[in-house]
Amino acid sequence: MDTHPYHNYLFFDLTPEFYQQSDVVQSKAKAEFADIINTEKTMIITPYLTRGYKPDSVFMLWCRSQDPAQIQVFVSKIQRSQLGRWLKLTRTYFGIVRASQYSGRTGKPEQVIQNHDERLPYFVLYPFTKTHEWHQLSLDKRKEVMYEHMNLGLEFGKIRQCLLYSYGLDDYEFIVSYESPTLEEFQDLVIKLRQTAGRPYTLVDTPIYTCIYHPLDRLMEAL
Repeated sequence: MDTHPYHNYLFFDLTPEFYQQSDVVQSKAKAEFADIINTEKTMIITPYLTRGYKPDSVFMLWCRSQDPAQIQVFVSKIQRSQLGRWLKLTRTYFGIVRASQYSGRTGKPEQVIQNHDERLPYFVLYPFTKTHEWHQLSLDKRKEVMYEHMNLGLEFGKIRQCLLYSYGLDDYEFIVSYESPTLEEFQDLVIKLRQTAGRPYTLVDTPIYTCIYHPLDRLMEAL
């Protein structure tokens, strides 16, 4: 079971000037950057390539920590690195893993992303906020609506989920992420979710970020 409740999704872009540097300069900068991540002892860091899916992002780092201040130390290290001179932090999301008020847990254990060490190929995340009307419903009514939502997720047993609570900490109420073996399976799930009774209570569920898992050595090669 993962004991790192604080999650940060950090999206980075590289300025065009980086690609004008010599191969030697690029290689040294990437090697130092990889070493910073490999020697990080306080957090779990998972890298993803996002190039081509959004104009302001080349890669994303999913960072999990036991102390919310640890992310600030880590970001400072990479900003001061050689690669940092060409690196831009373009988007961040932050939230905490908490037990659901509807189910009393963080999800079905085998479908909770952070309960697994091996990664699936595709990772999709987006911020999420409910409408004011949703929060005025009784707890029993909200449970009824959410049970439909949760039961639908159980039908897609190969897809994993991580729900972060961001109330009062970030611009949104939740950060939702999914890990899937194929994009088609995830898309099928989303199409069905759009038809549930809870959909009218969605205020915000964009932007959506699609990320492809790359072990660190592969990510460095792809940059």
